[in-house]
Order: sequence, then structure tokens, then C-alpha cells
Amino acid sequence: MTPKTGSPRGETAGKGAGKKPSMKGPDVNGALRRAYESTVEEAIPQSLLDLLGKLD
Repeated sequence: MTPKTGSPRGETAGKGAGKKPSMKGPDVNGALRRAYESTVEEAIPQSLLDLLGKLD
């Protein structure tokens, strides 16, 4: 048995050389941005605010 050399990606390196990047990147970026924005805009539950108030 011969050991593998290089990284696991080494086998596919070069296959995509010179190709345009796929359009999946902008889709993922947009989805992450929307998820972040909706999380930031989400209201803090009253029960959590009550617990935080007890720390003071």
C-alpha cells in the first residue's frame, strides 16, 4: 500500500483552473447576510431581559 501525498484536495487541483467561479458564492453570501440581518432585528425575549435584570 502506498501512502497518499499532499492534501485531500490535491486530486482535484487543476481541474477547475481557468474556469469562472460558480454563482453559488453570491447566493450563499446573500443568504448569510439575510440570516444575520433578521437575527439582529429580532426582539430580545422578555424572559431573557428579566434574567439580565437580576444580574444588576
